[in-house]
Amino acid sequence: MNNPSINNNIITISTINKMNFKEVKGYRNRIQTFISKELNNYLISVDVKLSEENTKKSYLDSKDKLDILIKNNPDIEKLIDDLKLRI
Repeated sequence: MNNPSINNNIITISTINKMNFKEVKGYRNRIQTFISKELNNYLISVDVKLSEENTKKSYLDSKDKLDILIKNNPDIEKLIDDLKLRI
């Protein structure tokens, strides 16, 4: 999670993935009640959002990872060929 931001009595909590978003969203009312009570400020509200930079991240499968390794170190391809690891 990122650090929460505060703007006009709205505390925004950014989460890094959907699972984290659902979990924090489930606790949103409890968080808001606690903060409002402790600060004695009932105008504060809590908002939960999914961080945008992480939603655009694509995940690599094993083949893509291997291609990146070979690109960074061509000796790996030679090793794979020598050991006959390709199907």
